[in-house]
This record gives sequence, structure tokens and C-alpha cells, in this order.
Amino acid sequence: MREIDLHIHTNISDGSASPEEAVQYAARLGLKAIAITDHDTVNGAARAIMAGHDCGVEVVTGLELGCGWYGREVHMLAYDIKPEEESLRRTLEDIVEDRDARNEKMAAVMTADGLVIDLDELKKEHPDSIIGRPHFALCLVRAGFAENVQDAFRRYLDPGGKYYIRRKFLTVEKAAELIRGAGGKAVLAHPMQYKLSDEGMTELLERARDAGVSGMECYYSGYTPEMSAELLKLADKYGFCPTAGSDWHGLHKPHIEMGSGINGELSAPYSLLENLRAHK
Repeated sequence: MREIDLHIHTNISDGSASPEEAVQYAARLGLKAIAITDHDTVNGAARAIMAGHDCGVEVVTGLELGCGWYGREVHMLAYDIKPEEESLRRTLEDIVEDRDARNEKMAAVMTADGLVIDLDELKKEHPDSIIGRPHFALCLVRAGFAENVQDAFRRYLDPGGKYYIRRKFLTVEKAAELIRGAGGKAVLAHPMQYKLSDEGMTELLERARDAGVSGMECYYSGYTPEMSAELLKLADKYGFCPTAGSDWHGLHKPHIEMGSGINGELSAPYSLLENLRAHK
């Protein structure tokens, strides 16, 4: 039963569609509810909610936070948060300032090597967006330095590459604290993407549970039934509510479809959202 998609990005972060366009598309697909989970920002929430009222789609106020994890990055999704909560608001402002400083350093190194990134032009082109590596990737594609966004990341922007500069990250515990403090539910995003060992996964899930994380994204674009079944067992073991999300980015990741994933593997009922909201 394809009713919800709890992992959607708009052009307020690194998606291609505006908040209004994303909601209108969800309505055309017949989805009952979606969550706008832009990176480190809730700036598109009010617009999406208003669009949802107009076209009959419930919009969950959310976001996606990056967390540091032994030199790599894991992601925490937030649902039903209060955007105006002071601690969350201040932290998001600090994250954006740190992103901006990192962007300037990366742009300088790339421009010195002939991969010109004009941050002023990027900000003009995306006036309401939180500028990050995906915007750099689009510039590289347009300039002919990469075939697509994924190629740009692989060749220039991924961790370990010459032009990657690590930004500051929250801990898993701090991210969960912020989300809970803003009245929301914290959910560990796409756990299979981190390629952790069994021991590493155990530590991550134990720490997430102890930090008050409520859910885990068990259904995700590209996940096979076997992968989802394994995650469902882990969710049950650690007391997490299973959630589902496509990680839709519109035209920036055209192989991913809202609500259904890559090959139709997503088909999430509304009851997943209800169960998450009921989690203590």
C-alpha cells in the first residue's frame, strides 16, 4: 500500500523541486503524507505545509542532520519537529555558518586547479537554498567536468578526494537530543548505506537507542526485500519503529521515484507514520 514517503528533498537543500512542487507531485502520485527532510534546514516547511493544505497531502515537518561517526558520516532524520525551538534554531544557524566556511575553502582549492566554483553565482542561482557539495556537483556537470552529479562526487567531492574538506558534525547523541528537544522523533536514516561491520552496526544502534532515537529507516530506495528484512529484525531487537523513505531529489537523482524508490521496492502504508508518532 503506497501511501507515504518520509524522506524527500527540495531545492531548499539539494533537490530540484520547490517545496510546493514536491507536494503537488506527491498529490499526483496519490500519496497521503510526505516528510520534507532537507539537509540542516526547515526553511521550506511552512511553504510545503501550505501547499499540502491546498492539495490534500499531509506534510510532516522534518529535516536531515549529518552526524560524525569514526571519521565518516551517518544521517539522522527528524519528524514532527517545532522549527521555532530555540536550541534547534541556533544549532542549524551554526551548521550553516560552518558549511559556508567549508564551501569557501573548497571553492578556493578547486578554482586554483581550474575547476571554477563561483559561490556568489551559486547563491544567486539558489537564493533560498543551503549551499553544499551537491550544488558544486551541478556546477561541475554544467562545465563539462563530470557526466552527472554522481560522477562529480566520485571524481571530485567524495570523502578522501583532493577537494573534499570535512565540516563539523553533530554526534548521534546531540542530534537525537536536539530533535527530541524540538518535540520531534529521531530516526536513523538508511543504515545499510554506511557499510558497517556487524560490530560497527551494533555499536551504532546501541548508541542510537540509548540516545532516545525512535526509529530506523528499514525501507529505502534500492533496498532488497532481504535487506529490509534484516533491518526489520534489528529494529525489533533495539526497539525502533520501522520507517520508509525514497530519498527523492527530483531531477538531481532521476533514478529515484517519490514513493516507490528505484524499482518500485517502496510501498509504505500510513500506519508506519502512526506507529512512529506513538513511540515513547
